Order: sequence, then structure tokens, then C-alpha cells
Amino acid sequence: MSRQRTILVLAVASQAAVATISFGLPAIAIQIRSALDIGPAGFGAVYAAPGIGSALMLIPAGMLVDRLGARRVLIAGGAVNCAGDVLAGLAHSPWLFAAGLLIGGAGGAAVPVAGMTSLLREFTPAQRGIALGWRQLAVPLGGTIGSIALPALVSTGGVRLALISMGIAAGIAAAAFSTVCDDSPSATVPSRGLDGVLSVPGMRTLIACGVLYAWALGGILTYYTSAARHEGLTAGMAAIGFTVLNLTAAGARLVWGRLADREDGTRRVHSLRNTGILAAIAAVSLPFALGAGTAPAMVATAAVSFGIFGFNGVFYLIAGELAGEARAGRAVGIASTVVFGFSSLASPVAGLFIESTGYGSVWVIGAITAGLGAVAASRVPRRGYSGMAQVVQTRITTAAPPGRAQRPGP
Repeated sequence: MSRQRTILVLAVASQAAVATISFGLPAIAIQIRSALDIGPAGFGAVYAAPGIGSALMLIPAGMLVDRLGARRVLIAGGAVNCAGDVLAGLAHSPWLFAAGLLIGGAGGAAVPVAGMTSLLREFTPAQRGIALGWRQLAVPLGGTIGSIALPALVSTGGVRLALISMGIAAGIAAAAFSTVCDDSPSATVPSRGLDGVLSVPGMRTLIACGVLYAWALGGILTYYTSAARHEGLTAGMAAIGFTVLNLTAAGARLVWGRLADREDGTRRVHSLRNTGILAAIAAVSLPFALGAGTAPAMVATAAVSFGIFGFNGVFYLIAGELAGEARAGRAVGIASTVVFGFSSLASPVAGLFIESTGYGSVWVIGAITAGLGAVAASRVPRRGYSGMAQVVQTRITTAAPPGRAQRPGP
């Protein structure tokens, strides 16, 4: 297996291992509530802990990757992630359980930042879109693994065995990934703080686009099932629609990543803009489709998902390339924080709109924010990625044996 493919596989595996806890806990919600003697609201607070930990550390992790290189950050982050999950597994009180998950989430923040930064360094501009598309599959993959593995482990040895096992697995996956990551810091010493990233031409506009897209994503994801039921779908069909939403989201990341790689990566912004246009049109049509029958509802659901969930990889990719090698880690950290933070914030805000105006507001808000995001995306510079491209080309040239061409990545 080539170095590029090895890095990609381990990037996906390490992120999936972290996501097993972050997105798999709802599968054992009843067992956790029983073990900690808490209600639904208590579980909601506990479940938010790893996400809060990650949100707090994504940007610092990116800064450390720029200064120290991905390897050391991955080793430290994987160890902290493992320790936090083990602490949660040993806890008997909700507070200690949540504290362990918070620590685990903080350590786990190193994995996505180091992973995406490593892929930006190792792949050429014509390969990065599809590479990050594959990496983005790690989150739904981890959630799927968690929904299967965690209940099985709980039935064998309780919540303690489930969390300790998954924490150790995440630590091992991060350590394995660290063995193939580039151990060097940025080629040039990055400026201190975040001003050096936010002052890059087009970066603030790109961040505004990410905020708007994340807002649409959060509202639609959180309330799709309830809104679909309100529009007349049965409980079973609403559940199937939610499955379609997630499955299409996984495929969309690969397709948009491949489209973003067209013409040696110069079509990035076009792809980012088009995800929003498609999402806005589909969100407007979705309430009508839900009332027209099962087949139109599933088609419209897939269209919404293909648009609004497909932007992630392209968004992170453009952020890293615009910032350049010296600031790529911080740029990816900022981009991840924007997507995670604003998609989470959208849930309670959309809930307030639903209470006052009805479920139709979910689609209206989604269409407006996706459309505005597409407008913002169209204003992002369409070029300016030569810095990262030159670094990768230098690595490829020096790494390939004389007279032998470097094998292309996936």
C-alpha cells in the first residue's frame, strides 16, 4: 500500500474510533441513565460533554499542529482521549462521568485537525477533494460502529467495559496514525494567534459561508424526523427518510470531493457554491414533496442531504489551502469549530422558531441560510492555492525514486 493510501486509511480509522464515542452514546442511553441514575435531561447534558471538549480544543490543536507537527499532537491527543474515556468508564457519578467525556473530547480534537492537515500536505491539489471526502466518511462510520459495538459490549460487561474498550481503541488508532504522519512543523514559522489566518484574503468570507451552511445543516438534521411526521409521513417512513438523509450525506461527501478536484483543484469554489444552491432549492420543495407521497418525499430528502451535507470536506479543504502550509492546522481548527459550533447552536434556535411558527420554518430557515451561504461561497477567491500545491509537489519530487513516477493516490 502506498504512503498516501496508508495515511488516508489511518486518518479514517482514527476519526471513526473517536466518533464511536461522540456519536455512538445514544445507542446505550438507557443503560447509561440506569448506571448513573439520571433522567433524559441528565443524559442530554452528559452526551454534550465530548462535543464541548472538542469545540474548546479544535483551534488550539490546530495551532499545535502548525508549530510541532501532527505526530506529537496525535500521540498526546490520543493519550488524553483514551484517559478521559477510561475515567468516564470508571465513574459512578454523573459529574465525573461527564468530566471524563469532556476530557476525552478535548483529546480527541487532535485527530480531525491532524488528520485533515496531514491529507492537505500529502495529496496533490487534484487529489485532495476526494481524499477529504473519504476522511469525512469516518464520522458516520464511527457512529455506525458505535451503534453496534457499544450495546454488545454493554451486554457483556456493562457501561464500564464499553467506554474503556472504545477509549483504548481510540488511543491505539491515534497512535497508529501518528506513525505515518509528517513529524515536521510548518515550513515557515507561523504568526502568533489567529489573525494570520483570518487576514488571508477570502478567509472571512469562507468562514461566513461555513456559518450559514452549518446553520442549515443543524436545523434540518435535528428536526427532520419530527417535521416529516408533521407533514404526514408515518413514523416508519420518517425513520426511513432519516436513514436516507444520513446515507446520502455519506455519498455526497465523496461526490463533491471528486467534483472539487476538477481541473487540478481550480473548481473548489464552484463546488462549494453549488452545494448551497442545490440545498436551497431542495429545502423549498421538501415540504411539498413530503405531502405528495413516499417516493417524492425520499427523492427530495436525498436532494437536500446531497446539497447541505456535502459541503464539509470542500469547506475544510478550501480553508486549509487558502491559509497555506504555515497556517493550515489553525485554519482547519477554525473551520471545524465553525461547523460544529453553529450546527449545534442551530438546534435550539430552530426549536424556538418551530414553537412559534410551526415546523415549516425548518425548511424556510434551511433554504435561506443555504442560499445565503451559496452567495458567500461565490465571493471566495477561486485561486490562491499555489502555496500548498508547491509544498506537496516538492515532497513528491523528493520522495519518488529517480526515473520512477509517484503512484497516484485514490
